[in-house]
Amino acid sequence: MQSKEAIANPSPLLFSNKTKSSKTIVFFIVFVALFFGIVEYKSYKSEEKQTLAIISNPKINDIYFLDFRLLSDSLRPKEKYRIAKVVDITGDIITLVYGTLYYQRQRAAVISIQYGQLSYKDYFETKRYDIPLNTIKDMHNSQAIYLAKRPIRNKLYGNLVGPERRKEASSHLIYGKKENTQGEAFLKERFSETNLQTAFELFQTSSDLGYAKGQVNLAAMYINGQHVEKDFEQALYWLKAASLQSHKPAILKYGIICRQVESCYLADFYQELTAAGVNIQVREMDFKLRN
Repeated sequence: MQSKEAIANPSPLLFSNKTKSSKTIVFFIVFVALFFGIVEYKSYKSEEKQTLAIISNPKINDIYFLDFRLLSDSLRPKEKYRIAKVVDITGDIITLVYGTLYYQRQRAAVISIQYGQLSYKDYFETKRYDIPLNTIKDMHNSQAIYLAKRPIRNKLYGNLVGPERRKEASSHLIYGKKENTQGEAFLKERFSETNLQTAFELFQTSSDLGYAKGQVNLAAMYINGQHVEKDFEQALYWLKAASLQSHKPAILKYGIICRQVESCYLADFYQELTAAGVNIQVREMDFKLRN
């Protein structure tokens, strides 16, 4: 047994061991905190780099996470964050639709996708916003768009970012559909020197056969200057041909391009569609960044 003197005057070695143990624990805690801090920082930088790449080269169905307080002055206290989706790209004009829900926290916006809310038919508003790519980049620079994600096969976080797509009718029954499908495949081919030429020729054949999607794809090549010189007049010609078939994407794209051509008048276009029996709804589409 320890003597009363030993208990009253503990050994310096015992104090030394306790001090070393405390320092070890503190060092371990600091190391763990530093480790997770570095991991979190690297993850943040990786997401930031990914977001910039997506913003710089937008694709259909890209998802933007918005801090809407930087875009609107008329929000309620709990209305802070919102989701937008890219639904169309016409030249350097990016068309967005906004989600109907606002979120109080950034994490809640991600959870809403994980729960599959974006797959609901009425999740996104019907109003479309045609925004120049430079404005989209400004929104990112101002942190109004603080995160961007690109779905894979129309899925993000394991859930669809839109309603289930309907299966189209067999291409054997529709003139020009097979050529358009082949053209789209060549357009995505990256390792062929003649892919754009082949795609253009297939879209031209599809368009001549009267297939609306082929006509829109051919117009897009004229708009973007792929294989051919940029030619908005030719693009408008083929977009009108598809519009007269009540093809809604063509009608919307025609409006975007028409505003960039001095000799084009939207009122005449809409009157022509109405006279041809095309049921159209003209909505005012504008968007401005808050000063």
